[in-house]
Amino acid sequence: MHAVNLYIGESQSENSFQSLKNELMTDSHVVNVAFNSKMPHDMLVEYDEAYVSPSSILSHLEAHGLHVDVTGG
Repeated sequence: MHAVNLYIGESQSENSFQSLKNELMTDSHVVNVAFNSKMPHDMLVEYDEAYVSPSSILSHLEAHGLHVDVTGG
């Protein structure tokens, strides 16, 4: 299992994060998505590296018009 820390350029509300989490979790190889509403730019995504890559996660979020950078992983 791997995890990637993401920085989202746009501030996200708790509802926005929850919506993004729900979407990412539809991929059976994404194990968990965590965020803290007090840190409106940060997201942690845990995934099975045999099936998912950080770039595919970025692409998914960028398709929503978000500007995303990997800050650790």
